[in-house]
Amino acid sequence: MKYKTQIAAATLAIAASTFLAWSNPGENGESREHHRSTLVGVWQVTRGGYACNDPNQTVLGTFPALMTFHRDGTLVGSAKSPVTGPFDTPEHGIWQREQGSHNYSFRDVAYRYDGNGTFLGPLVLTANVELTSANSFNYIARIEIIDANGNLVETRCGRGTATRF
Repeated sequence: MKYKTQIAAATLAIAASTFLAWSNPGENGESREHHRSTLVGVWQVTRGGYACNDPNQTVLGTFPALMTFHRDGTLVGSAKSPVTGPFDTPEHGIWQREQGSHNYSFRDVAYRYDGNGTFLGPLVLTANVELTSANSFNYIARIEIIDANGNLVETRCGRGTATRF
């Protein structure tokens, strides 16, 4: 009977240590290198629009953005695109892993204001991301421009390429 108790205790200890090792990242002395295989981190992004009916036709050129993907599934970003103005807020949103080892998605929102401080409405960016290496990703996005009353004004298409900072 004592032998069975020892086996049960050992099994329980192994299960507990395995649970701790796979629990919340970073709480167990995890290295920064682990996060290099996910979106977690700061990224320098080049964004651009394209014609939704013709992905080969670029519209409005490209522009830089910064995005930070946090371990808890939230993100923040900042950009000054041709669609937004100088008084817009930073982007705030959520991200998640999708099916497949290198696939993710995110959705974020920024508020648009005119030069007088009048709220124009949100800009919502929804994207599918492919991590192309530990230090780069690409995404395809849908951009929704919404007015101050919550009405969809326009939908645009965009893409981004990013390198880890």
